[in-house]
Amino acid sequence: MAKKFFGYGDFFCSNCGERIEKGKMKCPACGAWYSEKKRYGNSSALGAGGIGWSDKIKDPRFVKYDRYYRKYSHILMCGLSILIPAIILATGDIRPDEEGITVISFIIGVLWLFGLVSLFFSGRNKPDWEGQVVEKRIEHKTRKVKSGDDYIKENYDEYIVVFRLTDGSIKEVSFKDSRTMFDYYRIDDYVHFHGKRYLSAFEKYDKSRDEILFCIKCHQMNDARNNFCSRCGCPLLKGQPSK
Repeated sequence: MAKKFFGYGDFFCSNCGERIEKGKMKCPACGAWYSEKKRYGNSSALGAGGIGWSDKIKDPRFVKYDRYYRKYSHILMCGLSILIPAIILATGDIRPDEEGITVISFIIGVLWLFGLVSLFFSGRNKPDWEGQVVEKRIEHKTRKVKSGDDYIKENYDEYIVVFRLTDGSIKEVSFKDSRTMFDYYRIDDYVHFHGKRYLSAFEKYDKSRDEILFCIKCHQMNDARNNFCSRCGCPLLKGQPSK
């Protein structure tokens, strides 16, 4: 049977992390049901996340995912470098003369500059830290966004989680326009930040109170009873099962 690479829904077995086989009801590798109703049975998601730091943090799948991400980011930028000039020339907005070539070169240069800078900063190691959630707040702000030929003011919410680190210092983490991650953290949650470039992820110590777990690579929300992300196949960071 062919493995699933395209389409919608799950792509990986949430029990063992192997890619889903098309036309199969069960995973050939581990025997787990693909269907959620049959897969989980009567087990509860609450408590399935466990307590403690995950022993999967050094799993090679994280490094593999990071390499694929960077590889396809470069492929995407190459594709856009061809597609954008083609669209501009096809619409007739710019002519293929000396001035037009200069404009197109500038656009491609800016594209690559932003792309490479983004990959550079996302690929740097950062210091690990641990801390406790001591405050959560929502700040209402405004920003300028382009609308046609002008800029208009737009209201947005910034969701901020405040941590007190083990050395006593305060660290604020901002989630712009994203309430989901903001709601995921509770006051008094103890959190570890994994700063390795292929991780750059937050992990709760006590995940037993959560019915969902976020994949640290693709950020897909997964049922806490899963062992692997059903979207990208990376391990979910789980602790020891709570009793």
